[in-house]
Order: sequence, then structure tokens, then C-alpha cells
Amino acid sequence: MINVTGLDDAAAVIADAMEQQQHFGVQAMATKAALGRDADYDDVINVSAFSGIIDYQPDELILTLRAGTPMHEVESTLASANQMLAFEVPDLHKILASQSAGTIGGVLATNASGPRRLTAGAARDYLLGFDAISGRGERFKSGGKVMKNVTGYDLSKLICGSYGTLAIFDEVTLKTLPKPETNISLLFPCDDLSAAVARIAGIFASPHEPNAAAILPQAIAAKAGIDVAGAMLAIIRLEGIDVSVADRAAHLLAAHKEGVKLDSDASTALWQQIRDVDLLADADGDIWKLSCAPASAPAITATLFDHFDLQFFADWAGGLLWLAGPSGAEFGTAMRSALAANGNGHAQLIRDKGNSKDLIAPLQPLSSAHYALHKRVKAAFDPRSVLNFGRMHDGI
Repeated sequence: MINVTGLDDAAAVIADAMEQQQHFGVQAMATKAALGRDADYDDVINVSAFSGIIDYQPDELILTLRAGTPMHEVESTLASANQMLAFEVPDLHKILASQSAGTIGGVLATNASGPRRLTAGAARDYLLGFDAISGRGERFKSGGKVMKNVTGYDLSKLICGSYGTLAIFDEVTLKTLPKPETNISLLFPCDDLSAAVARIAGIFASPHEPNAAAILPQAIAAKAGIDVAGAMLAIIRLEGIDVSVADRAAHLLAAHKEGVKLDSDASTALWQQIRDVDLLADADGDIWKLSCAPASAPAITATLFDHFDLQFFADWAGGLLWLAGPSGAEFGTAMRSALAANGNGHAQLIRDKGNSKDLIAPLQPLSSAHYALHKRVKAAFDPRSVLNFGRMHDGI
């Protein structure tokens, strides 16, 4: 392992690797090492020294920090000013068997985003700027400390979700937001998944401004300590100032009289379990994350239930399915076939309990056109494939 303290150190390491045609992994706390493909590296560049808050201006809603800063430090700093990262960073340490939520750099590298992504956007939407070193060993900057329209490439959108395959970044600047004064959840029993998706769609079409929505099957809801009369439980979260939340909840409960309200503490605890996928942590086998159109979720899950013993729940109003099923290629292949038969989407293996990665690509395979585009982008930033080569897709 090669420890570096800054981008100049990293540039020197990359220059040597280019000359010797070596492939290096990049990691800080390695909490997300299980995500993506298992690649064979000559060595690992350790960037855990890239840590610390550089500048925090709560009045301006701007936080600048080093990419290796642990998430617990980020969240503590924001909490001191009653602020948050709007994309609601998930902590997957239970299902990934890691020690913590990792670093802000790992969050950005994987574009990790939680339940509020449905209405607030993803991690990439809050990255204002960064300082980085490419796989060419060239230092570059993108963006700054304000969100504005400019002519040129939006590298923040490109770097987020690139799994460290294009560059190593150090200083990053994020947009923060004030924490809502309160939140509550409304619970609606439904006969099946289709009814739950339709119920949520109707509520989101109303003027009551929900900001998150999930669907729990009866058995999964029981794990969260909720007794459900129907086969499915549709959950709506309302956030904001106390009087507004109370008024919106009252109108929704008047329109949907079977609904039940969870107070702020219970609501917060429930959404943390949903965000962190704790509700599947005790499941056997692999865990997959499937993004699809909410209207497609019932057909996809029905197809899989016909052939497999599985557990699941849905976030993002039904557009994000978390599924636990048997290890091996058969389950993942069937999932991707069901997805293809019901519209476009993305199926990613998150927890591999067996040797599934040896049998099936953990990230959604690319079409030939998309693969060619990814390859060109990789060549532009990292022509000798020094950084995390093969982490996302074979040969990239």
C-alpha cells in the first residue's frame, strides 16, 4: 500500500505507474470495496490522509473539505449548524460488513444517495467543485464555491459515480441545506404492490409536497416494528416547518382515512432503516439494487417471485428495488431479463454472499455504444489505465 498525503504525492505515484505500466487501486477507508468488480491491482494508493474540514460557511450553505474526511465528521460538522447534505447519504456498513459509512470521497465516487433523492436530487447535484489529479498525472480543477451556469464540461457530474476510475480528488466543495424543523410519516396499507405504487403516485400529484416514499411488504414492515393490515405498506414522508407538516398531514389523512401517522422520532428511525437497507441485513444470499420505472416494479417482482425465494422492499416511490435472493448468476440474470422486459433500468449487485461476481457482472452491462463512450472517457483521463482499472466494467 502506498500512502499519499496530497495530490502532488499522488501525481508522482501515478507517473511511476504509467512508466511501469501498473494498475493501482485507490481507497481511503475501503468501506465500499465490495461495490463493483474485483480487480487485480499491482498496489493500492491510500488516500486516507486527505482528511479534514477546510472551510464551512453555514450562512452561504457551502462546505469545503478533503475527500478522505470520514462521514461521521461531516455529519457532526453540519449538525452543529443544524444543516445537512440534502441527498441523505446512506450508511451501508451493515449489509457491506464494513466498519463505518466511510468518507465523503467514497460517497461521491459511488454517487451514493438516499431516500430524498426522489425530490432533492443525487450526490452529484450538490458537488460544486473539486481539485483532482487525473490518471495522466495531471492536476485539474472543476467548478468552484457557487452553483452557476457556465460554458464547458460539467465534470462534477462525470466524476460522481465513476468509482475512482478517472481521477483522485482531494478538496471538494458541497452545497448544504438547512435541516427541516420536523418530519412525520404517513402509513397506508395496500392490497398489493401495484396499489401501493398508484397510491404514492396520487399523493405525489397532490399539492402536499411529500419528499420521500417507500413500500414495504408486510413481512419487511414487521421487521421495522409495524403491524400492517394489507400485503403492502405505502409510506409517505413529509418534512418542513411544524405547522406546515401538520396541515399537510391532516389533509392527506382526511383524504385517505385508513392512513396512520408516525411522529417525528419514529419516522426518523424508520427512514434510517430504509436508507441504510437495514431491513435486509439479516437476509441470506446476495443483495441487489435495481432502478426502474415505478410502474414496472410490480411486473418485475412478480416475475422473480415465480422462480425465487426472495425478500424485497422499494424506495423512491417504487423506482428503487432492494432485493435479497440466492447467490449465483441465475438470480441476477433473471432480474436483468425481467428489467429488460419491462423497460430500461439498472441492476447492481451490492452484497455478494457467494462468488456471484465471478459469474455475473456486478454493474449493469453496457450497450456497445455506451461501452465505447466509457472507453473513450477513460482514455481521455487515464490512458494507461492506472486508476481502478476494471472496477466498473471489464477492460475499462
